[in-house]
Amino acid sequence: MGRSLGILIVAMLVVSTAHANWAVLNRFQETITRAEFDALLTTVYCPSGALTNYLTYTTNAVTVFSTPAKTNTLFTLRFGTTGRPQPATLLRKIVLDPGHIGGEWARMEERYFVRGKDRPVQEAVLNLTVARLLRSRLQAAGVTVFMTKDDLRPVTTKRPDDFRDQVDATMIPVRVNDSYSPLEKEAALGDTRRRLLEQLFYRGAEIIARAKLINDWYEPDLTICLHFNAVEWNERYELVDDNRLVVFVHGNYLPGELTDDVQKLRLFAKLLERSHAVELAAAESVATALAQATKLPAVQYAPGAGATRVGTNAYIYARNLAANRLINGPVIFLEPYYMNNKTVYQRIQLGDYDGEKIVAGQSYRSIFREYADAVVAGLRPFLAAPR
Repeated sequence: MGRSLGILIVAMLVVSTAHANWAVLNRFQETITRAEFDALLTTVYCPSGALTNYLTYTTNAVTVFSTPAKTNTLFTLRFGTTGRPQPATLLRKIVLDPGHIGGEWARMEERYFVRGKDRPVQEAVLNLTVARLLRSRLQAAGVTVFMTKDDLRPVTTKRPDDFRDQVDATMIPVRVNDSYSPLEKEAALGDTRRRLLEQLFYRGAEIIARAKLINDWYEPDLTICLHFNAVEWNERYELVDDNRLVVFVHGNYLPGELTDDVQKLRLFAKLLERSHAVELAAAESVATALAQATKLPAVQYAPGAGATRVGTNAYIYARNLAANRLINGPVIFLEPYYMNNKTVYQRIQLGDYDGEKIVAGQSYRSIFREYADAVVAGLRPFLAAPR
């Protein structure tokens, strides 16, 4: 609900009732040294140091608690003396996750815009177009490729109305502007309820369903989340000159997120699976290839914006995104191009094509092929020889 309505809502947007099963981490006992654990925690997964409020170290172990008061023990990890060898950066099996649902759901996702009689821009369509091109190129290179989706339907079987009881039980009005009539208040709360139902569907259940598909069936060497980006519109919804590139790896859990025991569990799971080295190497190589192909500058995040620089590549940030958090193994999240940039918008209007076409006095390849080819170029050093 817009701030102008003067209503604040507290909503527990819980998309999974699964218990935080810390026993799944027992397979990592004595597989990491204290020094390795501390290095990954402080440089990648929690640079703020907030998790240490929930930890107690002993000589050869660390215990994590539910609260900063060190109540409710969740798990004790025993450190090893030699650690475990880093996994090889060799990619034989890759999952492509084209972001968003699209189609009849695109407006709900707020990943749709149209200007006059131009071709509508649906991010899900753009992402899926790139994914199909990228799949064929990787398969030609000998890689086994899976896609979380190859159409404009949800992966999840859930729908917004499935969350009505949950929303009604957790949506608590905190403050209501007395100037509104009872009917206006009812209308405002109804609109808020609608948006929460939709968000639990497309931001919650859909991402969970994709992660489950990847973790239970595909178990890839790398997952690539494919997206286009956008910059905030001005009040006249004018196309912009700015255009940038960013690539996310997993990490940077924020203090508020760590009050949730499930998020603590995922931090430990991602840290202990030791996927960061592969994830960062692939991300840096793909980011470099995308930067060379697109000539885009890097996105710049201010301190406290939820993303923090990792590694040496200016395009790479660690961020605690749901997709990166819920999917096991290395995950890179790609966001090149601002869809509402003047030139990008014109390139999208041209669709996919062979060769080159003139946009604003310059010659351009299909934006979709430029994207897909750059990703392949970045991955090539890590691909196993075709069998």
